[in-house]
Amino acid sequence: MKSPKNIITLIIILLIVIVLAQNAKAVDVRFLFWNFSTSAFIMYLIFYVVGVISALIGIVWRKI
Repeated sequence: MKSPKNIITLIIILLIVIVLAQNAKAVDVRFLFWNFSTSAFIMYLIFYVVGVISALIGIVWRKI
């Protein structure tokens, strides 16, 4: 039997994928002196990954 933690993790991942898939429209991005156009899906995915990495760094930093 699957643990509740695994089920909740799968549900959260599924919700993230649904939200990302609904935001496929192209958006213009300006960052410092760069200008480019990309899918909102890609931008949200990048922000999510950066957030997860930041959280992991914070967890490791507290253990030091």
